Amino acid sequence: MRKLAAISFMLVASACFAELEEGSGPYYAFYHFYAPDPAAVVTALDKFWKSDCGQHYPADAGLNQEVFNGGYDSTHFIITTFRSAQDQQDAAKILRSCETALEFLAELNSAGVLPITQYIGGAPIDANDWGQDSVFTKYDLVVEPQNEAAYVAAFAKMTNTLSAETDVRSYGLGAIGYGRDRFTHWVWFGARTIAEMDEINRQIANHPAAAEFNETVGEIRTIVNTTQVQTLKVYPRNK
Repeated sequence: MRKLAAISFMLVASACFAELEEGSGPYYAFYHFYAPDPAAVVTALDKFWKSDCGQHYPADAGLNQEVFNGGYDSTHFIITTFRSAQDQQDAAKILRSCETALEFLAELNSAGVLPITQYIGGAPIDANDWGQDSVFTKYDLVVEPQNEAAYVAAFAKMTNTLSAETDVRSYGLGAIGYGRDRFTHWVWFGARTIAEMDEINRQIANHPAAAEFNETVGEIRTIVNTTQVQTLKVYPRNK
């Protein structure tokens, strides 16, 4: 049953926001999985992206390694960026019907890939083009709906200050639309190297704006997990 799920795990989230109005977005879809043979995943992705179906796939994609992720079973995730609900709908159609897309999913199965979790959502705060970074600190959070506006405002206040007074690069706050069984939001800070990420984290931790933020949101958010993420390969949208 788990193997069969691997065939379909990329189909569900790509269509789940299809009812949203055209032009809204972007939406970030995450597909976390266990990969005993990461090289086989890269080979399968490369092959699909070069195919005619891949050339028409309406999203950017990135393969990432979860270097340290606590007790999560996943080792990697693919993040796809859809500009609109229509793009998600078109992507789902390709994955359901295109021969090379079906071959791609079958190759993941053959490589022993096991899906762990998937979710999709937008980013109320998305600053400084995270595509320019390759190492990330990612925080998985629970923020109840009644507290979301206050949390977003506090995060925006903190990051505005950090942007002006530290070496912070890309950062953002995402809100999950579907797939909220483990957490409701995610936060990220990006860097070009692990060493740079460590320095940015140090600056954030020692800055008064972070202390004020943590005091403000301490009772309205729960940090579920923190992950060190390394981008392995990026697949830009072709058309």
